[in-house]
Amino acid sequence: MLKVQNLKAGYGNIEALHGISFHVSRGEIVTLIGANGAGKSTTLKALMRLTPPESPKVKEGDIIFEGKSILGLDAHKVVSDLKMTLVPEGRHIFGNLTVMENLNLAAWTRKGEKIQADLDHIFSLFPRLAERAKQRSDTLSGGEQQMLAIGRALMTKCSVILLDEPSMGLAPLLMYDMFRTLQKLNSEGLTIIVVEQNARLALSVAHRAYVLDTGEIVAEGKSSDLLEHPEIKAAYLGV
Repeated sequence: MLKVQNLKAGYGNIEALHGISFHVSRGEIVTLIGANGAGKSTTLKALMRLTPPESPKVKEGDIIFEGKSILGLDAHKVVSDLKMTLVPEGRHIFGNLTVMENLNLAAWTRKGEKIQADLDHIFSLFPRLAERAKQRSDTLSGGEQQMLAIGRALMTKCSVILLDEPSMGLAPLLMYDMFRTLQKLNSEGLTIIVVEQNARLALSVAHRAYVLDTGEIVAEGKSSDLLEHPEIKAAYLGV
């Protein structure tokens, strides 16, 4: 479904990705783990084709989605045409809008489509959002804001969702609830690419994983295998 081939990308004269290659099959949960500054967020931004300076400039390599290069595609086309969307680090919800306004705004690419069934589905996944539908988003707790960020992404009718540090700032109980919800969405057919600092949690739910270190992929494989890999355990799992 998605292939990244020898991707070199960076900001200005700084190269953040030094020729990484990986793939994601339809229906998978794939996680990218690594230390801060490894290039994980840069990879997601490159996939989404955000305009500079938000997105790194691709200097070499290619990003292939269902057999076609997407390097020339605008970010809004990635969302509307490829059905791929990003839940960014820090959530970036519209705090001056209500929960419902945030969700409705995300459906702007779906003009003419009925969205009530999708709203109902999101409220079934996150009942707290239904309770706070008319509440300003900047008054929500951190966990509720993360629920809204994911719900907003789902309102684009995406088939691939990219998540950047979804557990950041969440209490442990909410963190595990969040990942159980991601597993449920995956069981419904959603393809998920997740960048996550909590490597043990990410590996426990993902099918496969790639380990990034200073812009290079240094390990890859089934998540269950990486969980037992001595060097991965020592470097990222605190074992």
